[in-house]
Amino acid sequence: MSILYNTNSSLIPKFQRHNLIRPHRAEFKLQNEFQSRHPKDSDDYLKDLCRANWTTSLHGRINKFDRLELSINAFCALIVRNFLGWYGVKIPTQDDQFPTLVFDLIQDTIAYLKKCEIDLEDLVCDQLALILSQHVQAMRKLSSSESSTFLHYCNLTLYQNQYPQLITKRLKKPLDNQSELQSTFLEALFNDLLLGKVLDSVLEPYYILDVLRKLPVDQEKSTVPSSWSLENVLKSIVSLGGILVQMAPRSNTRSDQQPFLNRYIFTFLFQDVLRTSDRKPFLFALFKSLRFGTSRFKPMDKFLHSVFQNTLITKITTASIWQKLFVSLRHMLFPQDTDMGPSTEVPTGEALEAVKVEACNTLWKFIQRKHIHLLFGTTQDDVHLWIEILSKNKQCNKLLCFRIIDCLLANLDSH
Repeated sequence: MSILYNTNSSLIPKFQRHNLIRPHRAEFKLQNEFQSRHPKDSDDYLKDLCRANWTTSLHGRINKFDRLELSINAFCALIVRNFLGWYGVKIPTQDDQFPTLVFDLIQDTIAYLKKCEIDLEDLVCDQLALILSQHVQAMRKLSSSESSTFLHYCNLTLYQNQYPQLITKRLKKPLDNQSELQSTFLEALFNDLLLGKVLDSVLEPYYILDVLRKLPVDQEKSTVPSSWSLENVLKSIVSLGGILVQMAPRSNTRSDQQPFLNRYIFTFLFQDVLRTSDRKPFLFALFKSLRFGTSRFKPMDKFLHSVFQNTLITKITTASIWQKLFVSLRHMLFPQDTDMGPSTEVPTGEALEAVKVEACNTLWKFIQRKHIHLLFGTTQDDVHLWIEILSKNKQCNKLLCFRIIDCLLANLDSH
C-alpha cells in the first residue's frame, strides 16, 4: 500500500474526509483503560500490556519474551501507542505493516544492545566523569546568577543548538533506507516525543528532590547488639570472605589499561564535588601517594580494576537492574499504563522551595549518619550548593542528559 511521505501533503485531508482514518482513531481513543486480571508488573501482566498495544500477528513473539524483554517492550509499546495516536493520523493507512516494522525495529535494537561490548570502566570513570565535571563546574559559576542561566550555561559548555538534532542524526544513520516517510517519522519520534516531551517529564528537578528527601535517615534499630559480639565477628568474617572472592583479579583485565586511580572520576569526586584538596589536604595527599604507588605496583592496580569490575560494573549490567529501570520509567510516564500522564503535579514557587529545603535537610542528615562530613569535611553549605545545582535549571539538566546520551551512542558506534 502507498503511504504518503509528506505529512503536510494536501492528500491527507482528502483521505481523512473519506473517513478512512477517523473511525480507527476514535476506536483507538476509546481504549483508554488497561485492565488485566494478573498482578501489576508480573510477567503475565506485562504480556497482556504488550498484547493490548500490538497487533495480533505479533502476540506469538511477545509470549516468548523473558522478563527483561517484557519490561522494555511494555514501556516501548506505550511510547509507540501514544506517539502513533498523534502521528498516526498523518499516515493514511490502516494495515499492520507500519506497527510491525516499528516492533521489529525495537527487537533489533534490543538484540544489538545485548551483543555490544563496551569498555564500561572507561565510559563511567573517564568519559561520563568528564561530562559531569564540566556540568558541575559550569553550574557552580551560575549558582549566583539570576538571569540567562541556560544561555550562559551553553556558552560555558560550548554545546548550544546541537541537540537533540545531533542525537537524532546518530540514531537515524544505521536505519537509513532512503525512505522519506521513515526519516520524517524518526525525526518526529526522537525530536518531539522521546527527546522532547518524555525527557522533559523525566528531568523535572522535583523528581530528584523527591528522591533525596526520602533518604533513610530516621530508621532506628530495635535492638543494638554489642559491637564485639560473636555474631558480629562471624558475620564480618563471612562478609570479608565473600568480598575477597568477588574481588579476585580477573584474567581478562587488559594490560594496556591506564592505572585505575588515574581515572578522571577521582578528579571529579575529590576536586569538583568534595573539594578535598582544600578541606582535607592530608587525605588528598594520601590519595595522591596511593595513586603514585599503585601505578608503579601493577598487581595492586590490577586488583583495583577487578574490584571495580566486580562491585559496580557487574551490578549495573545485570538484567534485574535494567528491568526495574524500565518498570520505574513506565510508572512515571504512564501511571495507568495507557495514555501519557496525567503527570505528577510538580510544585512551583514557595512549594518547590519547601521541597528543596526538605531535601537539603534530609541529605545533610544522611551525610552525618554515614559520617561522610567527618571524613571529607563536607558542610551543610555544600549540600545546599549540590541541591541548587540539581534544581537550578531543567534545561541545563536536559543538555547534560543530551551529552550523556550522545556519549553512549558514540561508544555504541565504535563497537
